[in-house]
Amino acid sequence: MSSDLLDGHGSAPPSAVAWLRQRLDAMRARDIGIRAIALGPDRLFVDTVDRYAAGLAWKLGLRDGAAQRLIAREVGPGMIAVDVGANVGWYTLALARCVGSGGRVYALEPEPRCFELLGRAVGVASPAQVELRQVAAADYSGWTTLYLANVDHGDHRIVPAAAERRMVTVRAVSLDDLLADEPHVDFIKLSVQGAELSALRGLRRTLARHPALGVLCCIVPALLQRAGTGAEPLFDLLRAAGLAPHQLRRDGGAEPIHPRVAWSLARARGRLLLYFRRS
Repeated sequence: MSSDLLDGHGSAPPSAVAWLRQRLDAMRARDIGIRAIALGPDRLFVDTVDRYAAGLAWKLGLRDGAAQRLIAREVGPGMIAVDVGANVGWYTLALARCVGSGGRVYALEPEPRCFELLGRAVGVASPAQVELRQVAAADYSGWTTLYLANVDHGDHRIVPAAAERRMVTVRAVSLDDLLADEPHVDFIKLSVQGAELSALRGLRRTLARHPALGVLCCIVPALLQRAGTGAEPLFDLLRAAGLAPHQLRRDGGAEPIHPRVAWSLARARGRLLLYFRRS
């Protein structure tokens, strides 16, 4: 950066930082047309620079690599799994491969464009065991408002954002209602941009009915606090169901971690994947 963009202390002035951020955001959000990313026998479909980078990171194991290995260890043939906040389908496709033709995967994604790309990926892979639902998980079944992200297209939320966003009305579903008739539920991946507590409140009956159920949950303290939720309500709800937090190891294993330590790590890193299961 040229010296005329630096202030007297050698750092960029706020106006320059804002300009650079706007340029980077515009590049990330740029439409590149629908492109495929090969994931073994499967294909992901993306349409922006941001999604393409995220897809490559997943493919190379740089995005949630430990979680990918956890799924390979924990999810097996005949299981029933749920991908809540499926986005374009990276977790959905991984879960579908693990449960096989005798299992079932519910993939929930409320945002129309993400759902279209998710449907394309599932359609190409043709796994009959995947059920797509264009809904948001909540503590009730009905309708809710989805706040759309302009840049990070994995950041659509039902929790209002600090900045103004476009809004759409989408269907909401309680996971208890969705899964009421399932004989067993074995694995849930939950990433809903700060609305995790609401989704878990809609899962209480399912947690009580299926003692072997494990929940892979994305903890983002800033988003949870934005939603008016701290650490205690979320951890307490899962603890009441008998589920304890486990930290993911590089090899996909999981070891117990104290909730306070987990929250501290999440705050330090900004984001932390935790696996909740009965000890």
